Amino acid sequence: TAASGEKKQYGGSKPLCAKCNYHHDGLCAPKCHNCNKIGHLARDCRVTANTNNANNQRGTELGQKPTCYECGVKGHYKRECPKPKNNNNQGNQGGRNNAPARVYVIGHAGTDPDDNVVTGTFLLNNRYASILFDTGADRSFVSTTFSTQINITPSILDHCYDVELADRKIYGLNTILKSCTLNLLNHPFNIDLMPVEQGSFDAIISIDWLAKYQAVIVCAEKIVHIPWGNETLIIHGDGSNLRNATRVSNISCTKTKKYVKKGFPIFLAHITMKEVE
Repeated sequence: TAASGEKKQYGGSKPLCAKCNYHHDGLCAPKCHNCNKIGHLARDCRVTANTNNANNQRGTELGQKPTCYECGVKGHYKRECPKPKNNNNQGNQGGRNNAPARVYVIGHAGTDPDDNVVTGTFLLNNRYASILFDTGADRSFVSTTFSTQINITPSILDHCYDVELADRKIYGLNTILKSCTLNLLNHPFNIDLMPVEQGSFDAIISIDWLAKYQAVIVCAEKIVHIPWGNETLIIHGDGSNLRNATRVSNISCTKTKKYVKKGFPIFLAHITMKEVE
């Protein structure tokens, strides 16, 4: 008797079939447990649950060449495609080894006092930007609309990130704007931003940047504490007591452009300080 876990040796006289790996006489006619057809095993089956691949298989049986659903060329299947995967296509492409990243662009971020986020308008590369500080985001992002106002050439990453937005769609990103400048209380902070198509905010500051500068979000007060030398900067966001008291309202450049397109009037004030003699 064979020991537990040990494969029992064949003791008959029938030859071992190289196709199905079983001992039998005559021609091999294995049955596929995937498509229930005779002549091949499930491991060699070209039929999948995908309707397109099923149609592709039927076309092959009729003598037609299969079509690759990666590059669109006839003569091979997607898994055999020699063309590199296109990481910029939307959607979670099968077989793509992208690094995952998440950013949830909340349309009404900051309205819930329990949200671990802070929103506000701050200077980003000398442009007013609507910014969301969010510990739920893995990476820091900038909207593609606002990124055109930043005079920095995008750098190509050596891998692609799959980014899931609030609409549950997945976008492949492989560019980044390095060494952008975020101005908080007249203190410059370096930040790398990945351009993404989203319209709720001009920029999203994520947990990686917050951890780099040891920043802490006090969600109940809608403020951000950032250590700076021997002091701590207190950044007041929308809804904080200081913002409500001062009622100073700034709008971002992107929002200004939207108001201009809608026909709202704009007034430009030029103020000079007269020195006392």
